[in-house]
Amino acid sequence: MKLNWKDTNITGYVTSVSWSGSAKQAARSVVFNVAYSPNDKNVKNLGIKLGDKITFYPGYPDDKKTKFIGMVTCRERRSEAGELSYTAQDGMIHLLRSSGTYKFANKTPEKITSLVCKDVKVKTGNLAKTKINIPKIFFQERSYYEIIMAAYTKAYRKNKKPYIAQMNRDKLEVIQKGKVIPNFHICQGERIVESSYSENIDSMVNRVYIYNSDNRKIGSISNSKWADKFGIFQNSISVDSGNGKAEAKTELHGIDKTSSLTMIGDCRCISGLGVIIEDSRTGLKGKFWIENDSHEWSGGLYTTKLELAFKNIMDVQEEDEEQKTSEGSFGSGTSSALEDVLNQARAWIGISGSTNEATQYYGYNGVAWCCIFQWSVFNKSGHGNLFMGGGKTASCSEVTEWYQARGKFGTVPKVGALVVYGPGGGSHIGLVESVSGSGINDYVSIEGNTSGAAGGLAAKKQYGNRRSDVYGFCYIDYPATTISTGNDSVISGTSKPIPAGLQQSGICPWDYTIYPYWYSRWNGDSMQRRVADIWNAKGRASDHGIATIDGYYLVAVGSYFGSCGDLISFTLEGGIKLNCLVADEKNAGDSSGSVYGHWQDYPASGWSIIEWESMGGSDYSNSGALLNVSQWKGKKVTAAVNGGRYKGL
Repeated sequence: MKLNWKDTNITGYVTSVSWSGSAKQAARSVVFNVAYSPNDKNVKNLGIKLGDKITFYPGYPDDKKTKFIGMVTCRERRSEAGELSYTAQDGMIHLLRSSGTYKFANKTPEKITSLVCKDVKVKTGNLAKTKINIPKIFFQERSYYEIIMAAYTKAYRKNKKPYIAQMNRDKLEVIQKGKVIPNFHICQGERIVESSYSENIDSMVNRVYIYNSDNRKIGSISNSKWADKFGIFQNSISVDSGNGKAEAKTELHGIDKTSSLTMIGDCRCISGLGVIIEDSRTGLKGKFWIENDSHEWSGGLYTTKLELAFKNIMDVQEEDEEQKTSEGSFGSGTSSALEDVLNQARAWIGISGSTNEATQYYGYNGVAWCCIFQWSVFNKSGHGNLFMGGGKTASCSEVTEWYQARGKFGTVPKVGALVVYGPGGGSHIGLVESVSGSGINDYVSIEGNTSGAAGGLAAKKQYGNRRSDVYGFCYIDYPATTISTGNDSVISGTSKPIPAGLQQSGICPWDYTIYPYWYSRWNGDSMQRRVADIWNAKGRASDHGIATIDGYYLVAVGSYFGSCGDLISFTLEGGIKLNCLVADEKNAGDSSGSVYGHWQDYPASGWSIIEWESMGGSDYSNSGALLNVSQWKGKKVTAAVNGGRYKGL
């Protein structure tokens, strides 16, 4: 084997290596240890850091092909052993730990995989060609890995071919699972060092209910023998057409028989492949499938440990049920996010030239800027997450393709939609401000670079039937505002997008500081004291048991969102908007802290972004009894915008 750190061969410094993977959530990892002795000048200390590139060749020198490319994700110092331990993981971690919401229509699994990988910037290699078109599929905040496997699960139920997603070097591949390693047998007395065998019913499914696309039960299938012996273990599926019997049959799952063995090392044995085994001690004979593998190099010995399955089982994932809701409707007048975006676009009507407020905000001047204008409008208004899911582009074609891929495209104008022009929607783009009918020209739009040249103008346009090159409309899901509370002014400034996959506790009633106790205890020259003095001078106002200044809720937040004295507008689930003034800053250095807030386990485990300045009492003994945020409890922050320093400071 050979191990490279960046472009340097560090095999000679390594005391042991473990290379492992699993057929489920198949991110492979390399764990390696190096000698560490800071006081011994004869021991070289490598400066390996988190994020550094690791390349691993398990078959070197006989097989010089790269098997693993990843980055260091963890390092641990073991003083008693005189070693540093590092863990590197391949690019699959980006698909496992990132999540998104998508709605696809008339796309194959391979096309869906290509689109979502592009969003998370993971390269793709060989993607199994199913040529099976999926009429519709929806995902709500699902990991990218689950999205890919759910799409291929649809194909599996049609063609009965199981699939597995894995990284080949730095590219994602989806291949047919279970192909047997050619010209290779694992035999007792030749390779096997140790082996075992077990049975369990942990994954048994002996009855499956079948539902149609309207969520109506249309049938069932079962294995009465298993049900009579073990009791009911039930699953359910939905089908777009037909009676679903064939699809349901593939869901039935009986007794799991598993085996594990340790053998003389062979780097060909990896999860997802099949092997031929002959072991008289456990009775294993025939074809088996590798579910988990671990390859160990230590003390000059190379061994491989395998966990085996008796059936070639795919990691089946299901789509989500799309909720029918009025939220995100166009032109309803209920979305403050929609009004924020439109107001920002209106504010920039009249800007011109190849360098202007929009191009400077985007960071790219001197080019055709119609798409730059739209990106800047959304982000300046604090709702950059609504434009291509937080993506950034100056290409009208990329915008069109992004919304088409998610089934959010059509030819009927809607308020707040992006209108695109020319072949493939790649020539020009605008924002629909108002609609007068359902015809493709029945709208008024706000557009940047309207002259078609780099020195164009931002203007309001009403084409009537005179514009013949309208390609269609990209529909945006604006959250509906159900509650307006506190200071209801529009805060515009710098968008602070919520990172994909950030785990949140939601609004936590117990994340607070009692403000009357602290307001006079800050140092006189601190920003915290200046804010507290303004609060005191304005009569110590409060709302919902929270200290306020001019209607802005006083809060503490992590450094990602802003600094003490800043105005911040938070949008919660359901479109609830809270306008806040930062009275204190959370300490990321706390044992439970980060730049996003403090970790809480209530209402759910995750980061609590907002800490309230409660009016609970004069000291901590009151326990914040006057704090009243129950109506927001558990709701997560979906968007945030920092409006800069409060004008009174």
